[in-house]
Amino acid sequence: MKPQAIFLATALLVATGIGLPVAAAPIPAVPLLLAQSKTPQRTYMTPQRDPNQIAVDITDAEFRVYGIMQRSYGNFYILNTNGVQITYDRDTGRVMVLNSVTGTEFYNYIFTEASRAPAPTSFSSSSNAPESTTITPIGNGQLSAYITDGEFSFSGALTRTSGNTYVGEDGRVRVMYDQSASRIVIINVVTGTEFYNYVYSTANEGAL
Repeated sequence: MKPQAIFLATALLVATGIGLPVAAAPIPAVPLLLAQSKTPQRTYMTPQRDPNQIAVDITDAEFRVYGIMQRSYGNFYILNTNGVQITYDRDTGRVMVLNSVTGTEFYNYIFTEASRAPAPTSFSSSSNAPESTTITPIGNGQLSAYITDGEFSFSGALTRTSGNTYVGEDGRVRVMYDQSASRIVIINVVTGTEFYNYVYSTANEGAL
């Protein structure tokens, strides 16, 4: 086709409104995070030594988001992470979890800090072990641990990681039990601060 004919054909297409193909604008990526219910299965709040920070861990089936919330003003805390925004009004207990890109609300519920026993705030040496420690086997490489000391409590499964070492956590603290050495170490799961480090004697282990 001659150049004049090509030019004429293009002009006719534009004049009739048909136009030439144009690449579509890219659609911004949006995190595909879907809430499973109005209230998540688990919410952990751990105030930090810095009064302007609270560690948060929210889990609901395959949905999980966690991090350190920062005080925005008054008793209002906020965290933006991985396309999700968490806001927490400590005065009212209101927690909101939103898609930070679209504003879609995932969760909107009341969390009461009093419903969770606080983690201990000071180090406890091996000479000051918790008041009560009970560990029993539950099979499949797991042990059931129940540890209490005043207002502190841990109740959960410890899973074998290697050899005779078992580990478990509840969002606030991590419990590590070396069965061979009969030693238990409990630390803050967020900061790594050691709370307890003591011997759990074989005399207390019973069938273990």
